[in-house]
Amino acid sequence: MNEKDTGITTNGFLLLSRYRGAIMGMAAIMIFVFHAWISTIPANSTGAVSFLHDAEVFIRRVSYFGVDIFMLMSGMGLTYAIKKDKLPRFYYRRIRRIYLPYLVAVLTSTVINKWTFMTFLGHATGYIFYMEHANAYCWFVPAIITFYVFFPLYYKFFSKAKNKFVFTTIAVLAWLLLSILLSGTLRIDLYGFTNRIPVFIIGIYFGELAQKKDQIVFKGWHYLLLLVTMVIGLFLYYVYVFLKFEFILPEGKLFIPNVLMSVSLSLLVAKLLDVLERRVSKLGKIVNKVLGFYGKFSLELYLVYVCLLVPFFGKFVMWLAKFKLKALPVNLIVFILSSAIAWLSSLAFNCFWKLVELPFKKKEAEAK
Repeated sequence: MNEKDTGITTNGFLLLSRYRGAIMGMAAIMIFVFHAWISTIPANSTGAVSFLHDAEVFIRRVSYFGVDIFMLMSGMGLTYAIKKDKLPRFYYRRIRRIYLPYLVAVLTSTVINKWTFMTFLGHATGYIFYMEHANAYCWFVPAIITFYVFFPLYYKFFSKAKNKFVFTTIAVLAWLLLSILLSGTLRIDLYGFTNRIPVFIIGIYFGELAQKKDQIVFKGWHYLLLLVTMVIGLFLYYVYVFLKFEFILPEGKLFIPNVLMSVSLSLLVAKLLDVLERRVSKLGKIVNKVLGFYGKFSLELYLVYVCLLVPFFGKFVMWLAKFKLKALPVNLIVFILSSAIAWLSSLAFNCFWKLVELPFKKKEAEAK
């Protein structure tokens, strides 16, 4: 009896592909928590309450590796996309999805922050990201566009490799060696970007594994190993961030815990969603739909934070404080409002592209 007959998928990489949208939605929520969550437990607490406060702070700080989950899922998704379209259309579809929201965000920030035209142009073109500071503004967008640009070239060699695991390992080691050699030469802020290369490369490998004809069976001990990997990643994150420990590379030194956490959590969540849908069908479908819903406008949610929450967050929270609301209701209000703006923005972008492409689709239909 095969997997199609039973409805059970034992291949963890297939599950990762199946729940990719939901996992990206989870990552979007994690990044929001990192940027905008207000502590709900007082810092001056004692005993068990103090531990809960510390745990809340840790969860917020560690949620930043949601970015690495995006990189992992992006690398995986591109292995499907590259096989569907010719190269020009591949680039068009990637840039169409990411650049219009980014351009609108840059225009909005230009008005709010009263930037000069040259500053606007610097952000819109990515010049400031590459030439001045990688963390200047919406760094994720020029970073992921860079990955998109070079992906087809990397994939051309990767797809021809007989042993893709060895090829991936060599690619990661080559990245590490180059990163070490460039230490002191490469601008230190760029490490926060370049240190995401390994997880993106791993995502490409996972995408290829998900599309293999041979089944890769994940057993219980695999998931136990992933859980242990997750715990090690969390421990290393604590050591690196809270104890100021550095390992191999400066700035952006979190590449080891971030890779461990993003890979293990993504595979574990994919399995959890699968189990929920099979064992508690209604709950599983609800969770998957909610997370998948956020996955569809994850980019817009990130841009809403950068454009609106950064300049207005403090004022908005102070305004809510007049109603004597506690931190948790404030967090929920900010999250719901941000989600609504991001969702409506994504609908507007989709409508825009449908209108732009309508004449071309009519021509294609007439040609047929």
